[in-house]
Amino acid sequence: MVGDYMAVGAGRFLGSPIFIYDENNNLITSTTVTGHSRGEMYIEVSEGLGNVKPKKDRLQLLILHPGGASELSGFVSLVRQGVYEIAIFGERAREARVSKRYNINASAVISDMATESDPDALIAPLPVTVENISATGVLIKSKDTRIEIGALVQVEFEMSGKEITLYGEIVREEVVGSNVYEYEYKYGCQLHFQ
Repeated sequence: MVGDYMAVGAGRFLGSPIFIYDENNNLITSTTVTGHSRGEMYIEVSEGLGNVKPKKDRLQLLILHPGGASELSGFVSLVRQGVYEIAIFGERAREARVSKRYNINASAVISDMATESDPDALIAPLPVTVENISATGVLIKSKDTRIEIGALVQVEFEMSGKEITLYGEIVREEVVGSNVYEYEYKYGCQLHFQ
């Protein structure tokens, strides 16, 4: 149910979804953080960076964790036994409307939704597309269904074989199209964290 995620413990980055981009904002991989040390300034992942040149290619990281979202930059500093250690340079807290948008274009579903007037507003999963993601939210689009502003949603999608679940609130709507039969609905969804 939407909101049940609040009961999740406040672990740091370990086990959190991570989106890794190159300097030109191209998605390299999405995976899960397998190791993290704030003191030693590194993050580990176990897949998806085989084509990245260690100590040369600069990476942009977006990590969604129970306490929020963090944007970092770094480079692969060490590769050993299928584990990629990424030296990180710094972290930016999420800030409204200044976060970089990362294109995803992933098929997804809204698996749960609650509105002010109907706490069980969704009868069946609603197919959507996650167009992009930032540290503050996601842009989702639907071809045939309007969603109420203020609705709380649970969005689920798969990237690189990993299931990702995001929770958020619909805060804006954009209707795209010139013909009533060809409308597409885009929704800005502000992410909710513990």
